Amino acid sequence: MPRPRLEVADIFRAHGAAWREANAGHISLEQLKVMSAIERCRSAALGGHLRRCAACAHIEIAYNSCRNRHCPKCQGALAQHWLAEREAELLPLAYFHVVFTVPSLIGDMAYQNKAVLYDLLFKAAAEIDKRVSLHSLRHAFATHLLERREDIRLIQVLLGHKQLENTARYSHVAAKLLREVKGPLEYLDIPPPA
Repeated sequence: MPRPRLEVADIFRAHGAAWREANAGHISLEQLKVMSAIERCRSAALGGHLRRCAACAHIEIAYNSCRNRHCPKCQGALAQHWLAEREAELLPLAYFHVVFTVPSLIGDMAYQNKAVLYDLLFKAAAEIDKRVSLHSLRHAFATHLLERREDIRLIQVLLGHKQLENTARYSHVAAKLLREVKGPLEYLDIPPPA
């Protein structure tokens, strides 16, 4: 198989240092180690060996690989093999991708404690005794859009509602937004009486 014109290692070597500098403090030590391994993979930095053709005595340098499990060059074939084995273990059922959204106030803490957070979220989700349907997912989607202050007419289009009244059903859930609405007099810049 011919070598691709551009590899992840090439991008890391060209732009990795600047990217790490721009994102300092937001990259874990493990991520830095992975980037370093991929940058050095199959380069003189990791050493190598010589291969000589027995017929013509042509010599070729073969650099050592990093063997990092995240390196696409080293682990690509192993990753495909692993994936095939996992697919063979799957039950003939529908699988769903679940996304947990956490409040921004705990985002940094959650990022640094992923295992703890996922464990708590899955335990909490397992205790929910409610059937989830396509309708309830659409309802949650509409509610989140309202809470993010998206225009209700945009939500109407996204949900495929012909009439705004159908979309307006979701507005009762966003009570927090209603409490934050200012009255018209609150927008006036009137000094308090002396």
